[in-house]
Amino acid sequence: MSHHSIARQFAGLVVLLPLMTWPINAAEVGDSLEVVANTNKSAVASQEKIDKLSRETQALLDEYRKLQDGSEYQAAYTRELEELDSSQQQRIEQLQQEIAQARITRQRIVPLMRSMADALEKFVVLDLPFRHEDRINAVLQLKQRMNQPDLSASAKFRLLLEAYQLEQAYGSSLEAWRDSLQFQGQDISVELLRVGRVGMYFQSLDGTTSAYWDNELDDWVVLDEGYNRPLLQAIRVARNLTAPQLLQLPLQAPGGES
Repeated sequence: MSHHSIARQFAGLVVLLPLMTWPINAAEVGDSLEVVANTNKSAVASQEKIDKLSRETQALLDEYRKLQDGSEYQAAYTRELEELDSSQQQRIEQLQQEIAQARITRQRIVPLMRSMADALEKFVVLDLPFRHEDRINAVLQLKQRMNQPDLSASAKFRLLLEAYQLEQAYGSSLEAWRDSLQFQGQDISVELLRVGRVGMYFQSLDGTTSAYWDNELDDWVVLDEGYNRPLLQAIRVARNLTAPQLLQLPLQAPGGES
C-alpha cells in the first residue's frame, strides 16, 4: 500500500470520526420537537386568552359607557318630567281659576240674559206692528227657553243673540206682503209695506186708499191720494218687480207729525 493511499484512508477516518463520536439520538430530537410544539401551542393559547380578555375588557368598557349614557339620559328625562309636572301643575291652577271665574260669569250672565229677553219683548211690543203676533210669540218662546234648567248658558245666549240679530235685520230691509187688517171698523185686504223701522204703510187692493201707521196714535192715518202712485211703486220695488229707485213716502217725525 502506498503512502498516498494510507493518507487518503486516514483522511476519511478523520472526517468520519466526528460523526461516529457524536451519533444522532432520535429520541432527543423528538423530545425537542415536542417541546417546540408545546411551546407554540402554549403561545397560541396564551394569545387567545389575551384576545378573550381584551374582548371582555372592551365589552365591559362599552357596557360602562352605555350605563353612563343611560344615567345621563335618565337624569335628563327626570328633569324633563319635573319641568312637565311643574308646567301641568301651573295649568291645573290656571284652569281652576278659569272655572271659578266661569262660575262667577255664569251667575252674572243668566240674570243679564233674562233682562235682555224682557227688553226685547218690550221693544217688539212698542215697535211698528208688522208681523206683530209672530214676533211676540217668538220672544215668549225665547223667554221660556231661558228658564229651562237643562239648557246651557252658552246655548241660551246663542238663542238670545239670534233673536236680537233677527230684529236688527228688520231695521235695514224693505218688505211688502198681503194681509188683512181692521180699518175704520172693517176688515179689509191690503198690500202692506215696511221700510226698515221708520215707516209702515198699506194700500187697498184697488189702489184707491193708502195710509201709514202712527205709533203715537197707535192707529192708521189716511194719506192724500197723491201718495197712491208712489206707494204702489214702492211696493213693486219691495217685491222686486221693478228696479230700485228713490222712494217719496211720508215719514212720521218726532212729535207725531208726518
